[in-house]
Amino acid sequence: MAKEKIINIRVEADLKKKARQLAEEDGRSLSNWILRLIQDEIKKSRASASKK
Repeated sequence: MAKEKIINIRVEADLKKKARQLAEEDGRSLSNWILRLIQDEIKKSRASASKK
């Protein structure tokens, strides 16, 4: 997947720290971990839409 666009978000420091810890536990960078979360939610949304 070509990385073409940047999404900037602001989060509280504690939330970022917890997310980074989860990403590291999963063997991923924080950016990659967040990208996977977004991709998973899109797949779930499409799956539920196709069941309607």
